[in-house]
Amino acid sequence: LNRAARRDSANGLSFPCCTEAPMKTEFLFATPLIVVEPFRRQTDVARLADTIRARSREDKGVTHSNDGGWQSGHDFLHWAGDEGKALAHALQQVANKASLDFSTGQLTRDSLKWKVTAWANINGKGMGNHAHYHPGAFWSACFYADDGGIAGGESLGGALEFNDPRGALPLMYAPRVKMGINGCLTAGLSERFFPKTGQLVVFPSWLHHGVTRYDGDGTRVSVAFNLSL
Repeated sequence: LNRAARRDSANGLSFPCCTEAPMKTEFLFATPLIVVEPFRRQTDVARLADTIRARSREDKGVTHSNDGGWQSGHDFLHWAGDEGKALAHALQQVANKASLDFSTGQLTRDSLKWKVTAWANINGKGMGNHAHYHPGAFWSACFYADDGGIAGGESLGGALEFNDPRGALPLMYAPRVKMGINGCLTAGLSERFFPKTGQLVVFPSWLHHGVTRYDGDGTRVSVAFNLSL
C-alpha cells in the first residue's frame, strides 16, 4: 500500500486515500446569530443609554431573569424616545431580511407584521442574567447601548452565553472525543459572545441563553427584544 491508494485484495480495485480525497462538509440544522450595528452615529447610542439611566432613577423596575441590576417593564417603547423607536424599526428590518413567509405554500420574503416587546437592563459589577428562554416569540435580540468597557473582550466577563439547544446529548457518549470541525468543538456545551457598544445581537427565541457575571467597574446598559406575530 502507498500513501495515495489502498488496494482491495478481493476485487483488485484501487481507492484514493481518505486523507487526500476531496472532502465536503455541510452544516445541518444551523442556529443563526446575527450581529448588526443599526445606528450610524455614536451620539444616538449614547443618548439612548442616557434615557435608560434616567428611567432607572424614577422607576424601581421589575425582577425576571436579572441577577441583580435593574430591569424595566415591557414598556420600553413608550418612554425610549426617537432612538428607541428607530432601534425597534431597525430590528424589524433585520428580522424581515432573515425570515421567509410560507403562508401561501411558497417561500416568500415579505415584510411581516411583527409585534415588538422590549425592556431595558442596567447591570453593574457582579451582576448578570440567569439562563432562560423567551417563549411566545420567534426572534429575540439584545442591543448594547453601553458595554461597560467590555469592547468585545473577555477580561471583564459579561458575555451573552448561548447553550447548545441539543442539551447534553452530544456529550452522552465518549465525552473526551470532539468533532474536529470548525463550529463543532462546543457540541453539548455553550458559546459566548462578548458584545461591543452599538451592536444589536439577534437570535431565535427558543435558544437558551443568559449573561455571565460582569466584573468591570462601569455599568452595562442594554435593551432586550422579542418579536412575535
